Amino acid sequence: MKPIQLDLTRRGALRAIGVAGGALALPALAQSPTVTLRYASLFNKEHSASRSSEYFAELVAKKTDGKVRIQVFHNGALGTEEEAARGVHSGTIDLGYSGLPGFGSFIRDIRVLEMPYLYASLDELKQVVDRVRPTLAALFLKAGFQPLGYQFDGPRMTLATRPLRSFADFKGLKFRVPQSPLYVNMLKAFGAIPTPVALPEAYTALQAHVADAIEGSATTLFTGKYYEVARNLIRTDHIFYVAYVAMNPGVFQRQEPEIQKALLEAGDETTGYNLTIAKQANRGDLDRLVKAGVAMMTPPRPPFVDAVRPMNQAYAESLGGQAMDIYGEVRQVTGH
Repeated sequence: MKPIQLDLTRRGALRAIGVAGGALALPALAQSPTVTLRYASLFNKEHSASRSSEYFAELVAKKTDGKVRIQVFHNGALGTEEEAARGVHSGTIDLGYSGLPGFGSFIRDIRVLEMPYLYASLDELKQVVDRVRPTLAALFLKAGFQPLGYQFDGPRMTLATRPLRSFADFKGLKFRVPQSPLYVNMLKAFGAIPTPVALPEAYTALQAHVADAIEGSATTLFTGKYYEVARNLIRTDHIFYVAYVAMNPGVFQRQEPEIQKALLEAGDETTGYNLTIAKQANRGDLDRLVKAGVAMMTPPRPPFVDAVRPMNQAYAESLGGQAMDIYGEVRQVTGH
């Protein structure tokens, strides 16, 4: 009988504690658990896109009173750009940042926004994105992504292991590009040999002369330290580009309405923040590249523009869907 009496006594004591401390216990029981969402980031932590991802995470934590934690994985830790986009689509990754090689592989129409020699500045690109934003949102939702925001970068320029002073110097050049038909076609128009290599492997490709040139924004080229193995900076300034922050729609819909609202608000605020720091970063990182000792050259621009003009029209027409409508909006803003 003693074990039974002991058990009853213990339960009685716990009941008494519960009554006395009920005011303290109830809030703890009612408190919502923390949600952790995994964010696929492509670049190292110093890149403006990565800093924007961290800013987004801070905003979400603040807006949800700490109920949601965004865990950002930088430098392609969750896979290549294509793998990250597939992960977001399938739900194995909650959300991420990507451009043409990733989300563009699911949504052909958006590829038209990244065609070469369309924009004069990031501000002009932002004007275009604001104009077509409802169309972009509908395309993302239809493809199985919940859009959250946009990020901007550019101009993209060329870093090479040898001097390139004219359009003719690009002929036969082994040129690392993203795994995207647009970039492959552009480099063919330049007379170069497109060499698709995933970004985390690009440094090694230059070092081993698998590729002899790489292109990207000043921030990408500097923070990736590609100037250590390619010492010639060529101001081709061929592309200003937009990338996208999107979430798996199933994961988004499972969140409480106030959390969904916080994610959307944080994405919108981060879009403006990113535009500001991307412009600052590209100016500053261009100076840093020069200070690091790269030789900078600016070949005449018209041959590059002329080379891609027929390609742009044909490429936009080949995409189908709403690509030509979006291209029409681009031309309305830019006058091209």
